[in-house]
This record gives sequence, structure tokens and C-alpha cells, in this order.
Amino acid sequence: MENSRKARERAEAALSGPPERPAKGSAVGIIAAESLAVQEKTARLKKLRMERDAAEAPEPTKAEAKASKAKAKTTKPTARAK
Repeated sequence: MENSRKARERAEAALSGPPERPAKGSAVGIIAAESLAVQEKTARLKKLRMERDAAEAPEPTKAEAKASKAKAKTTKPTARAK
């Protein structure tokens, strides 16, 4: 009986195949998880930045302010005496 049990255990071990490696500890899994986390964080920050920029009215720069003043001067109708 002892021999048949040992033979059966050997046969099961030989036929079961190699043990599967856990994906959790593999470097590929870790790198993929980190990459996904970076992509999600980047998308979240981009969304927040876009919302912030849409909520704030942009202040004109000095060059834009000068251009708008010059444009306003040239577009004013002048009253001419006849």
C-alpha cells in the first residue's frame, strides 16, 4: 500500500505541470500598475487644471492691453465740423 501511495503522488506531481507564478510579485505587473496609476493621476490633474482655467477670467497681458487701447483709439468715430 505504501508503494502505491508514493507512486500515485509521483504521478500526480509529474502530470500536474509547473506551478504558476503569481503575477502580483512579478516586475511586469508592478510596472504596469505604476504606469496605470501615473496615467490616472495625470488625467485627473489635467481635468482639474482645465476646470480651474475655465473658471478664471484670463487677465490681459501688457501687450494685449496696449493693443486693445490702440484698437479702441482707431475705432472711435470722430465728429468733424463742416
